Amino acid sequence: MKHSLENLKPLIRCPVCQKKYDPGKVVLLSEDDRKTVLHIACESCGISSLVFVSLGKMGAVSFGILTDLGREEIRKFYGNDPVSIDDTLAAHRFLKGFRGGVGECFTERR
Repeated sequence: MKHSLENLKPLIRCPVCQKKYDPGKVVLLSEDDRKTVLHIACESCGISSLVFVSLGKMGAVSFGILTDLGREEIRKFYGNDPVSIDDTLAAHRFLKGFRGGVGECFTERR
């Protein structure tokens, strides 16, 4: 949906407090002829969300999904390959044989 953020402004509101967003605080993640994906942190309530705006037969539709990812994190992770079955099985095998605490799973080994 290749439109300027100013054109989308009336469609995008915080899914929690319903306040309109400042277009300057919007991170454009992807855009094509029929859809736009944005990351927005609400200045009013502090909630971050992914907002999907699509163009359908009945006009434009938008919905938001709450996220705990910040602006930089979403730029890093959005659009990456999804977790594969092989990734899931490797994690399962690792955890099945792991004999430590949860914190040790996420600590870098030196």
